Amino acid sequence: MIASAGPPWMLMVGIPLFLLLAVWLTVAVIVGQKGDDVDRPNRMAHLYGYTVCLISLIIALICLSSVLNAFFDRANPLQSESPFGASLTSFESYTATYRREQTMFDRSEPARPDTMSDATLHARYDALVRDRIAASRYRTAKSLTIGIIFLIISIVLFVTHWRWVRRLNGAGAV
Repeated sequence: MIASAGPPWMLMVGIPLFLLLAVWLTVAVIVGQKGDDVDRPNRMAHLYGYTVCLISLIIALICLSSVLNAFFDRANPLQSESPFGASLTSFESYTATYRREQTMFDRSEPARPDTMSDATLHARYDALVRDRIAASRYRTAKSLTIGIIFLIISIVLFVTHWRWVRRLNGAGAV
């Protein structure tokens, strides 16, 4: 399955990454060949520091988006699932979508009247609601944990490298 979906994804991700790496290496070579004076700090150190700051900023924005999506899914677990299947936002919408699904899947057989009682249907609805809430809690807890950890790591990387580059700038100005 991965082998069949591999080449287009590799092209979509690989080409931009290759171009970004080529631009970064070009800038690194240009900066490296300019030569450093004794009074100026190493330009490669600046390039490295600013690159780490830029990457950590991008990662922080992506993680922030993931954390916000998880908060919204956590707040509304019944609406966070895909729109396909029976709707669980209310019992009335569940019965309407359940009956619609039964007619869609059983087209090969002649139409049969629905003999399921409302009590049985309500018990199924309650079980599905509990299951979706539990699955949503697990998924959002996992997403929040991973997102917050990466957000903290990216903030720490940004702050430490930003301060380091600022010290290099301050040392070169003296």
